[in-house]
Amino acid sequence: MTDSTLEAGQSDRPIAVIGGGLAGLSAALDLADSGASVVLFEQRPFAGGKAYSFQDPLHHVTLDNGQHITMRCCTSFQAFLERLGCADMVEYQPHLEVAVIDPSSEGRHVSVIASRRLGIVERFGRRLGQTPAPLQMLSSLVTFEHLSVADKSRLALAFEPIRRMTLSQRRVIDRISFGQWLRDHHQSEAVIERFWDLIVLPTCNDRSDDVSAAQAVQVFQDGFCRDPQGADIGLFRRGLGEVAETAVLALQARGVRCEFGSAVRQMLISDRRIEAVRWGRTGRMDVSGVILALPPHRALSVLPVAWRGREPFWRLGQHDVSPIINLHMQWDRAVMRRDFVASLDLDAQFIFNRSQLHGWDTPPHWITVSLSGAHDLVDRPQREIVARVEAAVRRSLRRTEGAALLATRVVKESEATFRSRPGMGAHRVGPRTPIENLYLAGAWTGTDWPATMESAVRSGQAAARSLLESVVSA
Repeated sequence: MTDSTLEAGQSDRPIAVIGGGLAGLSAALDLADSGASVVLFEQRPFAGGKAYSFQDPLHHVTLDNGQHITMRCCTSFQAFLERLGCADMVEYQPHLEVAVIDPSSEGRHVSVIASRRLGIVERFGRRLGQTPAPLQMLSSLVTFEHLSVADKSRLALAFEPIRRMTLSQRRVIDRISFGQWLRDHHQSEAVIERFWDLIVLPTCNDRSDDVSAAQAVQVFQDGFCRDPQGADIGLFRRGLGEVAETAVLALQARGVRCEFGSAVRQMLISDRRIEAVRWGRTGRMDVSGVILALPPHRALSVLPVAWRGREPFWRLGQHDVSPIINLHMQWDRAVMRRDFVASLDLDAQFIFNRSQLHGWDTPPHWITVSLSGAHDLVDRPQREIVARVEAAVRRSLRRTEGAALLATRVVKESEATFRSRPGMGAHRVGPRTPIENLYLAGAWTGTDWPATMESAVRSGQAAARSLLESVVSA
């Protein structure tokens, strides 16, 4: 029991957690472990938010809505998995290694970005009292053949100021795009497209020209500059649905009531406090507090109209969204050997060997193509998406020559993430609100992280902590 633990009998009314994504699940878990009575509301019949699995009855396969990865720097998400007892579903690389294919080059040339221990260089960095990262990538960047010698020589002109940048300095550059910041630091269009975007696009779900410089810098600082192993990639060996299912079982074991298929439609507020929530057609429940763990526009719609234009709630309406498309494909034979590869073709981006990653859990020869920031494709017909992505995959993977595509499943997440546009840092609010017992959670809140599973878990924990602290201080 901690100082923020709720005393038994302190309130006869439960705390409502609205939203069953990772933010809501992590908040509910912390509240339950502190002795609170909790009811979790989720409008869909299952938990998981933007990370879930589904059965494709046509092809008799379980697929994820989208291919997710994590990294070693995502410590809160990893601790969340460990707490649930399912940390073994993620397998980390022993060191960062990403094979990058350039389909436009002769022979579909492959080059690798990797981290390695550099012996004397690393020891020299430690002796100077400096974090050796990103020196751990030096040897692979020197041999990275998708960049010219001149472009590789300029990488340090951006990496060094990123490494040295303080949090206050980082926040100052939130209003400019990372693309502009990179050009100001002597990065060419080729190196932005072939190196920086390779990392920014999947982590921030947009290209450097559309992402806040502050957000992108955070990615490189936490992933590459704080810990030499921070960017090591963790791959899921089982379906994403297992995370949410395990979390729900853990919550129920702690006495949390989970209301699925129950959309909260109204919060009843009196004297700057939420007295009750209404859900479904007739449901009503008195509450002692609420954690609202929904995407910003949905969260705004639950608030009474009179509050929507007030600080900080009006900021929720300023958020835009960025889409992700995943195309699951089954071939008549194996078309790749690695667990995953990156492609410089924007219609392929990252290709995952799902059958190899999941083993017996997935039928043979399924791969998943993940397209982040897919603004130009998301409104296209599925037939066109399949045609474009298939052509890109065939350009990228030489083993597809002569192979037949047997099955496809397109998954569009039109509102996959909030959009980290320049200036949006001001609209990423903290968990506390002027409504005394209302707290906000979600990957879009002020965690400083991009729209990731790490940000979602951190936000849920921050909201639960703020609520518990307010109970103790009262």
